[in-house]
Amino acid sequence: MTDFSQYSLLLPFLLYAETHYRFRYFFSYLKKPEPEILADAPHRLEPGQPITLLLLSKDGDLYPATLRQATAYVTQHGKRISEHQLLESPVPLNAPYWWRVCTIDSPVQQGWIEIDVEFELEASQKTTRHRNDNYLTSSHAPLRIYKSKEPLPCFPGLYLGDCHTHSTFTEDQVEFGSPLEGSLQLCKSMGLSFFCATDHSYDLDDKVDSYLENDPTLPKWNALQRQAESLNQEETGFAIVRGEEVSCRNAEGRNVHFLVLGNRGYIPGSGDSAERWFRTHSEHSIQEVLQLKSADAVAIAAHPSEPVPLLQRLLLGRGGWDNVDLKNSFLDGVQFLNGSRDNGFRAGYKSWVLRLLTGQRLFAFGGNDAHGNFNRFRQIGVPFFTIRESGQQLFGKARTGVFLDSNITEANILKSLKHGKSILTDGPVINIRQEGRNQVTAIGNTITGKMVQMELEVKSSTDYGSIEHIRVLKGTLGTDEEELIYSNLGVGGMEKKELLSIDVARPMYIRAEVTTRASDSYDRESHFALTNPVWCNPS
Repeated sequence: MTDFSQYSLLLPFLLYAETHYRFRYFFSYLKKPEPEILADAPHRLEPGQPITLLLLSKDGDLYPATLRQATAYVTQHGKRISEHQLLESPVPLNAPYWWRVCTIDSPVQQGWIEIDVEFELEASQKTTRHRNDNYLTSSHAPLRIYKSKEPLPCFPGLYLGDCHTHSTFTEDQVEFGSPLEGSLQLCKSMGLSFFCATDHSYDLDDKVDSYLENDPTLPKWNALQRQAESLNQEETGFAIVRGEEVSCRNAEGRNVHFLVLGNRGYIPGSGDSAERWFRTHSEHSIQEVLQLKSADAVAIAAHPSEPVPLLQRLLLGRGGWDNVDLKNSFLDGVQFLNGSRDNGFRAGYKSWVLRLLTGQRLFAFGGNDAHGNFNRFRQIGVPFFTIRESGQQLFGKARTGVFLDSNITEANILKSLKHGKSILTDGPVINIRQEGRNQVTAIGNTITGKMVQMELEVKSSTDYGSIEHIRVLKGTLGTDEEELIYSNLGVGGMEKKELLSIDVARPMYIRAEVTTRASDSYDRESHFALTNPVWCNPS
């Protein structure tokens, strides 16, 4: 068995925290002889949705236990409102994973609420009680949920989802993710219509019972395909898009991550997996991955401009997507919105615009790289002594919206993503349509004519704040920067429509953006949305 514990300090701890592994010959303060157990919940609920809780346990096969009781306490403004028993009878925890989604009604119709889940666990002939998780050094803080009185802003034919997520098929020594079906149920309670399951290529080739060993028959990859297909057949109005986050080499030979959606064949990639000491050469380059995938699969650069820590660059061979990597004409898009509008977002946005101005049809996508973590993430901090917690990169917080002409299915979502009929958002929505045409959107289309008439529509909600600034930008192909052709600052209100007449003298594109006011949003932050381009030719 290959020992790669030397690399464990360098791994990005972004999933639920696996606490039973430790370095060889090293002490772990976090390890104890009972399964990990935790509660999770959506950070936001749609109107009329009950409180939805995910209870999750891991490693019961290694440390058998019994979950005697689970009780949820609902609090608002410091006052306890209700108490709910979540289990009808004790549950034996003796499998690698156990999970359950529980729904509870609450008299609270709107606003912030806090949930505490108290577990009573019997392990090693000892009964212990835990609040929200049984991790040593974690805060055990309440789960904060915002119950909305308005649905997510949307348009007819627009469906919102998360393009970059991880499930239980992503698993290693320090982290694990959420089950597909549980994720689906929590997504529906948040008002989402799809998510892309993009588990790591270096996890999908592992043995089912050992993340330290590979299996050429690919049991985990095949199980992911079966589970997602089964859930898609059972569901109406929701779809799981099957994908993979492939580790591959950029032009400099460094490891980058590549979202490949809808490909039915596994693509290996293990250069930054830390499975092989000092062997960081991934199996394929970006170009080779593009050649290996099927023609209708969607190829997206994952978080292309996020800063890479020095030790990961040195010892895992990691790098970023540079301009030479992004200019490949077979690349469909870039996922530079990765949970928040940080430095990685701004750098990725700038690179995207530069590629558009060259005429490359490269589309923008949004996701969170969420590994479970619907309410907050809990990861290993200092191995193996602390748990680190944060409110960043929550499942479904940054979203991609796809425009569909027909029902929501995995195939239809992939088709819209492939052709850029999409927006990205963390709150409001925005659309461009050709005036007088019976269409859900013109985004991703090519329009001909020396003058085009466009209808711009923006929608926000009291959750995300009133509309602050709308911008429409024109990019003339071959130029160095975009031109602002429409700006409306201090708009106010929750909806805005505008008719625009646009001269088309040369090949170009137009796209639109909107931001909202932080002062009247539910979280006192400004929110935004932007469209992919509409392409225009004079003839």
